Amino acid sequence: MKSEKYSSKTMEWRIKNIPFCDSFAMMKTNWGAIIGSLLFVGGIFAGFKASPLFSISIIGLFFTLISILFRGRIERKNWEKVLAQCTDREWKSVLSLAGSKGGVRDVWAFQLLCEFELGGKMYTVTPGYWSTFISESQLLKFLNKVITSEGKCMLLVNPKNPLEAELIANDIKDFLLH
Repeated sequence: MKSEKYSSKTMEWRIKNIPFCDSFAMMKTNWGAIIGSLLFVGGIFAGFKASPLFSISIIGLFFTLISILFRGRIERKNWEKVLAQCTDREWKSVLSLAGSKGGVRDVWAFQLLCEFELGGKMYTVTPGYWSTFISESQLLKFLNKVITSEGKCMLLVNPKNPLEAELIANDIKDFLLH
Protein backbone atom coordinates (compact mmCIF):
# COMPACT_ATOMS: atom_id res chain seq x y z
CA MET A 1 0.00 0.00 0.00
CA LYS A 2 1.31 3.40 -0.94
CA SER A 3 1.38 6.20 1.61
CA GLU A 4 2.32 9.74 0.90
CA LYS A 5 2.22 13.09 2.61
CA TYR A 6 2.01 16.42 0.86
CA SER A 7 2.98 19.54 2.77
CA SER A 8 1.61 22.24 0.49
CA LYS A 9 -1.90 23.49 1.07
CA THR A 10 -2.23 24.51 -2.57
CA MET A 11 -1.12 21.22 -4.10
CA GLU A 12 -3.88 19.05 -5.48
CA TRP A 13 -4.55 15.58 -4.16
CA ARG A 14 -2.55 12.87 -5.87
CA ILE A 15 -5.47 10.47 -5.30
CA LYS A 16 -8.31 11.87 -7.34
CA ASN A 17 -11.79 11.66 -5.82
CA ILE A 18 -14.00 9.06 -7.51
CA PRO A 19 -17.45 10.67 -7.78
CA PHE A 20 -20.44 8.55 -6.79
CA CYS A 21 -23.11 10.75 -8.33
CA ASP A 22 -23.61 13.15 -11.19
CA SER A 23 -22.45 16.55 -9.98
CA PHE A 24 -25.42 18.16 -11.74
CA ALA A 25 -28.02 15.81 -10.22
CA MET A 26 -30.52 17.30 -7.81
CA MET A 27 -29.96 16.33 -4.21
CA LYS A 28 -32.91 15.24 -2.08
CA THR A 29 -34.27 18.07 0.00
CA ASN A 30 -34.42 17.62 3.76
CA TRP A 31 -37.60 19.60 4.43
CA GLY A 32 -37.38 19.00 8.17
CA ALA A 33 -33.97 20.69 8.30
CA ILE A 34 -35.23 23.61 6.20
CA ILE A 35 -38.32 24.12 8.38
CA GLY A 36 -36.24 23.82 11.55
CA SER A 37 -33.72 26.36 10.24
CA LEU A 38 -36.51 28.80 9.37
CA LEU A 39 -37.99 28.38 12.85
CA PHE A 40 -34.56 28.98 14.37
CA VAL A 41 -33.96 32.21 12.43
CA GLY A 42 -37.57 33.34 12.83
CA GLY A 43 -37.43 32.66 16.57
CA ILE A 44 -34.34 34.81 16.95
CA PHE A 45 -35.96 37.74 15.16
CA ALA A 46 -39.26 37.26 17.02
CA GLY A 47 -37.35 37.06 20.29
CA PHE A 48 -36.20 40.66 19.85
CA LYS A 49 -39.82 41.84 20.07
CA ALA A 50 -41.15 39.39 22.66
CA SER A 51 -38.69 37.29 24.66
CA PRO A 52 -41.04 34.26 25.11
CA LEU A 53 -40.95 33.81 21.33
CA PHE A 54 -37.20 33.20 21.53
CA SER A 55 -38.00 29.61 22.53
CA ILE A 56 -39.15 29.09 18.93
CA SER A 57 -35.51 29.32 17.86
CA ILE A 58 -34.51 26.59 20.35
CA ILE A 59 -37.31 24.35 19.05
CA GLY A 60 -36.20 25.09 15.48
CA LEU A 61 -32.58 24.21 16.24
CA PHE A 62 -33.63 20.95 17.93
CA PHE A 63 -35.96 20.11 15.01
CA THR A 64 -33.14 20.75 12.50
CA LEU A 65 -30.65 18.52 14.32
CA ILE A 66 -33.15 15.68 14.77
CA SER A 67 -34.18 15.92 11.12
CA ILE A 68 -30.57 15.72 9.91
CA LEU A 69 -29.89 12.76 12.21
CA PHE A 70 -32.96 10.76 11.14
CA ARG A 71 -32.49 11.59 7.46
CA GLY A 72 -28.94 10.22 7.62
CA ARG A 73 -30.08 7.06 9.42
CA ILE A 74 -32.93 6.47 6.95
CA GLU A 75 -30.66 6.94 3.92
CA ARG A 76 -28.04 4.51 5.30
CA LYS A 77 -30.51 1.94 6.67
CA ASN A 78 -29.84 -0.69 3.99
CA TRP A 79 -26.17 0.01 3.38
CA GLU A 80 -23.80 -2.92 3.72
CA LYS A 81 -20.60 -3.28 5.71
CA VAL A 82 -17.77 -4.62 3.57
CA LEU A 83 -14.13 -5.44 4.19
CA ALA A 84 -12.04 -3.42 1.75
CA GLN A 85 -8.40 -3.34 0.76
CA CYS A 86 -6.84 0.11 1.10
CA THR A 87 -4.49 0.31 -1.89
CA ASP A 88 -3.32 3.89 -1.45
CA ARG A 89 -3.56 6.73 1.02
CA GLU A 90 -2.32 10.25 1.32
CA TRP A 91 -2.66 13.05 3.81
CA LYS A 92 -1.84 16.71 3.91
CA SER A 93 -2.33 19.96 5.70
CA VAL A 94 -5.34 21.56 4.01
CA LEU A 95 -5.76 24.74 6.04
CA SER A 96 -3.87 26.92 8.52
CA LEU A 97 -5.75 28.61 11.33
CA ALA A 98 -4.65 31.15 13.90
CA GLY A 99 -4.13 29.42 17.25
CA SER A 100 -5.82 30.64 20.43
CA LYS A 101 -2.43 31.29 22.04
CA GLY A 102 -0.91 32.82 18.94
CA GLY A 103 0.90 31.05 16.16
CA VAL A 104 -0.62 28.95 13.42
CA ARG A 105 -2.28 25.56 13.65
CA ASP A 106 -2.70 23.30 10.61
CA VAL A 107 -5.80 21.27 9.79
CA TRP A 108 -5.08 17.84 8.32
CA ALA A 109 -7.18 15.66 5.99
CA PHE A 110 -6.68 12.36 4.18
CA GLN A 111 -7.79 10.60 1.02
CA LEU A 112 -8.02 6.82 0.67
CA LEU A 113 -8.26 4.59 -2.37
CA CYS A 114 -9.97 1.28 -1.54
CA GLU A 115 -11.10 -1.82 -3.41
CA PHE A 116 -13.83 -4.26 -2.43
CA GLU A 117 -16.10 -6.90 -3.90
CA LEU A 118 -19.87 -6.60 -3.76
CA GLY A 119 -22.33 -8.80 -5.61
CA GLY A 120 -19.56 -10.48 -7.58
CA LYS A 121 -18.14 -7.20 -8.91
CA MET A 122 -15.00 -5.34 -7.87
CA TYR A 123 -15.24 -1.63 -7.07
CA THR A 124 -12.62 1.05 -6.47
CA VAL A 125 -13.74 3.96 -4.32
CA THR A 126 -12.50 6.98 -2.43
CA PRO A 127 -14.57 6.59 0.75
CA GLY A 128 -15.82 9.62 2.60
CA TYR A 129 -15.08 10.52 6.17
CA TRP A 130 -16.66 13.31 8.18
CA SER A 131 -13.79 14.86 10.10
CA THR A 132 -10.44 16.59 9.81
CA PHE A 133 -7.60 16.48 12.33
CA ILE A 134 -5.67 19.12 14.25
CA SER A 135 -2.29 17.44 13.87
CA GLU A 136 -0.53 15.04 11.57
CA SER A 137 0.19 12.70 14.48
CA GLN A 138 -3.53 12.48 15.36
CA LEU A 139 -4.38 11.76 11.74
CA LEU A 140 -1.76 9.00 11.52
CA LYS A 141 -2.94 7.51 14.82
CA PHE A 142 -6.49 7.44 13.43
CA LEU A 143 -5.43 5.84 10.13
CA ASN A 144 -3.45 3.18 12.00
CA LYS A 145 -6.56 2.44 14.08
CA VAL A 146 -8.96 2.02 11.14
CA ILE A 147 -6.57 0.43 8.60
CA THR A 148 -4.84 -2.80 9.56
CA SER A 149 -1.16 -3.43 8.84
CA GLU A 150 -2.33 -5.56 5.88
CA GLY A 151 -4.26 -2.56 4.50
CA LYS A 152 -7.74 -3.81 5.39
CA CYS A 153 -10.50 -1.41 6.47
CA MET A 154 -14.26 -1.52 6.92
CA LEU A 155 -16.53 0.51 4.66
CA LEU A 156 -20.24 1.17 4.68
CA VAL A 157 -21.43 0.90 1.08
CA ASN A 158 -24.67 1.92 -0.61
CA PRO A 159 -25.74 -1.30 -2.42
CA LYS A 160 -27.76 0.73 -4.94
CA ASN A 161 -24.65 2.76 -5.81
CA PRO A 162 -21.49 0.96 -4.61
CA LEU A 163 -19.28 3.96 -5.47
CA GLU A 164 -20.92 5.73 -2.51
CA ALA A 165 -18.93 4.49 0.46
CA GLU A 166 -17.94 5.75 3.90
CA LEU A 167 -15.07 4.72 6.13
CA ILE A 168 -16.24 3.01 9.33
CA ALA A 169 -14.29 4.21 12.35
CA ASN A 170 -16.58 3.14 15.22
CA ASP A 171 -16.88 6.76 16.34
CA ILE A 172 -19.74 9.15 17.14
CA LYS A 173 -20.78 9.53 13.48
CA ASP A 174 -21.07 5.78 13.08
CA PHE A 175 -23.08 5.59 16.30
CA LEU A 176 -25.48 8.33 15.17
CA LEU A 177 -25.93 7.40 11.49
CA HIS A 178 -25.71 3.61 11.35
